Amino acid sequence: MITSTRHQKKNYLKAVPGGANLMQHNLRTTNDLIGLLPCLCLLFFVTTGSVNAGSIKTWNAPQLLQIGMVADSGDHTRKLQLPSDVAVLDNRVYVVDGSNHRIMVYDTAGRFLFDFGSKGSGPGQFYYPVGIDAADNDRIYIADSGNHRIQIFDRNGKYLSGFAVKSANKKGRPIDILRHSDNGRLFISSSDHRLLIYSGDGRLLDTWGHNGTSRGEFRYPATLSELNDGRIAVVDVLNSRVQVFNIDGSLSVVVGQWGVLPGQLFRPKGIAIDSRGNFYISDSYMGVVQKYKDDGSFSAVLGNRDAPRKLLTPTGMSIDHDRLYVVEMKNNRVSVYQLAD
Repeated sequence: MITSTRHQKKNYLKAVPGGANLMQHNLRTTNDLIGLLPCLCLLFFVTTGSVNAGSIKTWNAPQLLQIGMVADSGDHTRKLQLPSDVAVLDNRVYVVDGSNHRIMVYDTAGRFLFDFGSKGSGPGQFYYPVGIDAADNDRIYIADSGNHRIQIFDRNGKYLSGFAVKSANKKGRPIDILRHSDNGRLFISSSDHRLLIYSGDGRLLDTWGHNGTSRGEFRYPATLSELNDGRIAVVDVLNSRVQVFNIDGSLSVVVGQWGVLPGQLFRPKGIAIDSRGNFYISDSYMGVVQKYKDDGSFSAVLGNRDAPRKLLTPTGMSIDHDRLYVVEMKNNRVSVYQLAD
């Protein structure tokens, strides 16, 4: 769920969600830290594997398959280019292929089925789409960030409708979208540090939050997910946390805090929630997925044979039938893992 709307899009896609302004802001505020990232990543993995880290848990999640990989002899028109988000509906896997301005659709065995969309501003076209929600009303909602709008499709990619996203009386850049399963309202994270709430037919109903670091405030909200009880989880990227809100907008739980050790977040990007209420949060800079309990306490790091799995720029995620789908943006693929306690 991570794309910019300017010509520097590719560099932005590789770094941070939220638009070109976020990229510029991030370069200003974290420029010194970026040079330390290799050391920070090493610290994370040394810590999780050291004899002094006996309390650090990994959970072994077997990798089942990789989606979107194209062999040298394959059809390279189907190759993903900096994908950002993924959603699963009725045994179909929908991948936002932002730099190719389209949505790629696969079956759950990773076989390509079809794609829809092309570069442009007309109905059914995209300009650097970012986020996706495959909702329980059999509709596919796309945050078409570069076109400042939301577009709605049926499960076969047929365009149905759309509406412009406005923020502070200006065109807004939607980053992600979530249709609430109970009331049908559309929750949209915006590049102006707010969460926008729209009716199903595209009327702005309410806004939550503003730019800031206090609880309930945001610094570039990104990925969204609905908990089993209807609460809304928001990845708060530059505040290095996930904030969980009740349906009335009051704050419920804060998950994570800034840091580079297990249980801490440096640049969270994606979130998914399993049937037990556990949070799975991807950290694009640290290259890991971490698991938190439903009360927000740290549980474990996605692992392989008791060692952390190192992913390449993990971003958007989805869970379906105890499978965790993780977009690896710089690997141009979606990796699929079997969840197990």
